[in-house]
Amino acid sequence: MRTPYIDKKPSSLRYYQEGPPESHDSINMNEWALKVFLSHEAEPILIAFDDLKNIKPITESRRVVCVCNWSIRRNWTGVLLEDLLGYLGINVTKYRSRNLRQVSLGTNKEIYDSTISLNNALENRAMIVWAVDGEHLTLEEGYPIRLIDFSLYRYKGVKCLSELYFTDEFELGFWEKKAGYSKEGKIKAKRYRIVDLQEHRFINGTGEVTDF
Repeated sequence: MRTPYIDKKPSSLRYYQEGPPESHDSINMNEWALKVFLSHEAEPILIAFDDLKNIKPITESRRVVCVCNWSIRRNWTGVLLEDLLGYLGINVTKYRSRNLRQVSLGTNKEIYDSTISLNNALENRAMIVWAVDGEHLTLEEGYPIRLIDFSLYRYKGVKCLSELYFTDEFELGFWEKKAGYSKEGKIKAKRYRIVDLQEHRFINGTGEVTDF
């Protein structure tokens, strides 16, 4: 199902990492794997793209909010972060108090990183997404996968996700350093341009927007 007024969505390519991949073909999906690093473990757990997509795929209509004062509801396809961790045999209870640092695939110019609270992400049903509106993510949206905690601003979800680290530290990410954005990434209470409704509405800033 195509998002209404999707052609009115502001471009988010300029919010990509410095030096994004030039094309889908620049990423070899036969060799690509998501790397998950547990605390104090040198070697990551690897999961290939096809295996990731076959865990417990879901499609949900959920709203994202951009720090640049706009929001859009789209149909996201992926897997719940909690289901991914369960599939990998990671004890969620053991790590729930930790943080999750995301790192992009990057290029020879730059990488994009961001840290979020693991507990918050699990409570808010964060997703690892690979498709939106029935089509694979574009480079602009973060191909091949992106982690989205819908209770936070979009910049807290790394595009072209490559690595996840369980950590005690809550570090400043790329955009916090570059643009001075909030480290926590909580959505602020104010009026936003609602792209799919083509109107302005007030968002109360209490978490994921579910009332429209």
